Order: sequence, then structure tokens, then C-alpha cells
Amino acid sequence: MVLQVWRRLSTSQKRVWSIGAGVLSFGAAIKFGYFYFSRSLIIDNLEMQNISARKYLKESQEFGNWAAKDREKRAPKLTEEQQEQLQSYLVLMAKTNKDVYPTEGKEWRQREK
Repeated sequence: MVLQVWRRLSTSQKRVWSIGAGVLSFGAAIKFGYFYFSRSLIIDNLEMQNISARKYLKESQEFGNWAAKDREKRAPKLTEEQQEQLQSYLVLMAKTNKDVYPTEGKEWRQREK
């Protein structure tokens, strides 16, 4: 069917159709190349960001662990009475500011007494 139509076209019409098909093919090839290249750039950039983020996370975790140990060494141990007072204060804060101190679960209620 397509071959019969192609045979009936004049030479100039065939040339125009060939040029149109060539332009479309060239455009498709350029588009494929551009998106393939940009995809590889995006993937490389994401990999670099991932590596950087993992390094930063590891450094942050190490610093957090160091800071926790440092605080433990510097802070005095609380007495039983001080611990009770602290827990009462935390329960009071949880009751008055539920957005900051969520009061889900039963543990915070037990200390309320």
C-alpha cells in the first residue's frame, strides 16, 4: 500500500518527503542524545549528592555521640528527688504544650501521680 503510493509520487514530491523524513529522524536522534546525556549528568550529580550527604550524616552521628558522652561526663548525677521533680516538670510541660510534647502512650501518665 505505502509502496504503491510512493511509486506514484513525482521525483520532486519524493525529494520533499525524503527531506521531511530526514529532518524528523535527525530531530529524534538529537532529542535522544540530549536526553541520554542530561540523564547521565543528573544521575552523576545525584550520586555525588548522596555520597556527600552520607559523609555529612556520618560526621553528624559521630559528633552527636561525642557530645552525648561529653554531656554525661560533665553533668552531675541527679538524686532520686531531683529525678522526680524533673519528671513532674516534664509531665506539666506535656499537659500545657501538647504540640511540642506529645502525650501519647501510658508512660507519661504513670509519672503524673
